Amino acid sequence: MSESITQESGSRFQLETELARDLKLTASTTIIVGGVIGSGIFGSPSGIAQALGSPSLFLMVWVLGGLLSFSGALCLAELGAMMPRSGGMVVYLREAYPPIVAFLYGWTESIFVQPGSLAAIAMICISYLGYFFPAVSLENVVIDIGIQQISTQHLAVYVILILLGTINYVGVRFGGLISNVSTFAKVGALAALVILAATVGGSWDHFSMPSASAGEINLFGALGVAMIGTLFSYNGWYNTNNVAGEVKDPRRTLPLAIIIGLGLCIFVYLAVNWAYLYVMNIDEIAASERIAADVAERLIGPTGGALISLAVMISTFGTINAGMVYIPRITYGMAKEGLFFKQFTYVHPRYRTPSKTIVLLTVLSIFWTILGDFEAIIGAILYVLYIFYILSIIALFILRRKRPDAVRPFKVWGYPITPLFFLLVASGYVISVLLFNFGQSWPGLAVFVVGLPVYWIWFRGKSR
Repeated sequence: MSESITQESGSRFQLETELARDLKLTASTTIIVGGVIGSGIFGSPSGIAQALGSPSLFLMVWVLGGLLSFSGALCLAELGAMMPRSGGMVVYLREAYPPIVAFLYGWTESIFVQPGSLAAIAMICISYLGYFFPAVSLENVVIDIGIQQISTQHLAVYVILILLGTINYVGVRFGGLISNVSTFAKVGALAALVILAATVGGSWDHFSMPSASAGEINLFGALGVAMIGTLFSYNGWYNTNNVAGEVKDPRRTLPLAIIIGLGLCIFVYLAVNWAYLYVMNIDEIAASERIAADVAERLIGPTGGALISLAVMISTFGTINAGMVYIPRITYGMAKEGLFFKQFTYVHPRYRTPSKTIVLLTVLSIFWTILGDFEAIIGAILYVLYIFYILSIIALFILRRKRPDAVRPFKVWGYPITPLFFLLVASGYVISVLLFNFGQSWPGLAVFVVGLPVYWIWFRGKSR
């Protein structure tokens, strides 16, 4: 490699110094675990059971989702260790493709994917608060502005979003502390559920008992539908890559955090879903609106419902906080790369946080609580997000060829089989949704399309 290319590569991939490097291995790992283990494990199993109607397929799809996420995380671990900068996939896409690709990812992620996710998760969190305080509900409307009704549940959601936005505004260390506490609490609660199922009892017959109403299904289409819930439950496996600029010793910490954090998530998910199926048959799981609460109530009575409701609140609260930590760094990374408005490169002089991007996220999350539908948003989010995941994994191949001499402290295990596995499964999911469930794909694609004129008008105008 020539000296000029070496210098360019060094400047491209050098460590950032503007943001405080406070995140160590434990905090980085819990950001992943806190971002992954959230609302999905408490809501997705029922939809998966409805789509498949088979205990074996029910468990298989969780294994498949875990393997897909793990393979993707290993690929991004190589890219993150190679380019330890805040922004995550924005940085990788910027290096591998024309700037518009990175912009469209960052635009879609910042405007729709992440704020919408936080809004939906916050609604779930507060809905379980209503278990203890019935006055907090969607039915209890306090403001009626015609096209939109604002309930006590909406107001409580606003409080949570503003609270966590403020905490992370004043410093990532405080946000990291919340992530640690909520992660250990939720893992402990889920572990207790598994232990109770194993000790109190269930039936092994449930694992061989298909749905009583099961008929002929299109396996490809059914797996595509089931994967929506599974992939939503696992989503967040790339979170630490987005705060690489604030990770202490990122070239070592990033791969370890991803491997340890996601490995723990896969184990927990398989164990919890085993407990669900051990206690309830596939039809009961499919019919359950609150699967974890129903299982806990069957095991230890009404007290179980209250305990699992508290666990859901802790879990989702931690997930929202993890999002408040890493999501603003996507927008910050975009702005640093010249792919978003320059104002969002601002770092607070006292707190050393990307404060303007945190404010933007908080406002947009509140917006999506007003306009977003949980199921439609999640379906649209996953569809458009996995398009960019596919592009990021392809970027791994491109950068190995484009920058063969770049320092890679971690290389993906099993290359090229591991990234090819991810591309095969993820592409199958994208095609399946497009063919059999198009209604869930078009909202995210619409936001994607809106980003095109934003890029061409604003950024092309800047260059003139």
